[in-house]
Amino acid sequence: MATRMANQTMLPSYATIVVQPPPPKPLLLFVTNVKSARTIWVEISINDNVSMLKKYVERKMNIPVADMILIYMGEELKNDVKIKDSKLDRAIQKVSHREEPQFDDCTIHLIDLKDTPEQLREPAQPQV
Repeated sequence: MATRMANQTMLPSYATIVVQPPPPKPLLLFVTNVKSARTIWVEISINDNVSMLKKYVERKMNIPVADMILIYMGEELKNDVKIKDSKLDRAIQKVSHREEPQFDDCTIHLIDLKDTPEQLREPAQPQV
């Protein structure tokens, strides 16, 4: 018994152990190409930004990040915005309340700029 106690670390009586909450669950998203209707799924942390989401989509759909626009609930998802701060908060709220999000809550529409006619495209922004 004495050898067993010697191997254990004794905490001072005033020590407080703080248990951190678990990291947030990854968010499961479906990304659908509006022209081909091809759909992929992506798991992403809510702390990542939209540009990271685009990189995951690029790997699975072979569409360059520069050629894609992601639309959720009618709004474009901007690259520098974190997932948790984007309009995807609707799906995030359901997951955080342990509810199952509906398919529409987790679906993002992808527009491939190569599939868009030239006359409909916005003019390219000059690089600064």
